Amino acid sequence: SPPSAPYPQGPPAPGLPASPAPGAGQPGGQTFTDAFGRFRVNFPQGTMPVGATYNFMNPATMTQIAIQLMGHDQMFQMNLQNFPAMMRQMGATLEPEQSMDVRGKQARLLTATKRDQGSGAGMRSLNVFVPEVNLWIQVMGPDQNAAQLQQILQTILGGLQF
Repeated sequence: SPPSAPYPQGPPAPGLPASPAPGAGQPGGQTFTDAFGRFRVNFPQGTMPVGATYNFMNPATMTQIAIQLMGHDQMFQMNLQNFPAMMRQMGATLEPEQSMDVRGKQARLLTATKRDQGSGAGMRSLNVFVPEVNLWIQVMGPDQNAAQLQQILQTILGGLQF
């Protein structure tokens, strides 16, 4: 069902403009406005963004979606290399990695499942890493909704624009 109220009104394009807000912050610094338009912050000159994370949820499917973008190749590669070991350390099992094409770009799909020791319920995490643009997309939800999770991931990937 559609939301009962519109999303909070904010700026049309959040992020870092080329110049600071008038009369704000230090000379030559940049102003950042959050995606919900709830705060602005002025950074000192020379400050630059290194990454961004966007989190979404779909209550009807009990799905969480995280999209992480890294500004530096080295940071992205470190996340990608450490991901399997981190998942195993948290007690998850990993399916064999799959190569895939995302809108003409090579990508890697890593799927992890973690089971609760007491209830046996599992959480499934579908993770697509697109190195060319340093993008990590994660779709996570109950293991019993595996088909829905896959469908949600495919919808997201199909709607991506580079």
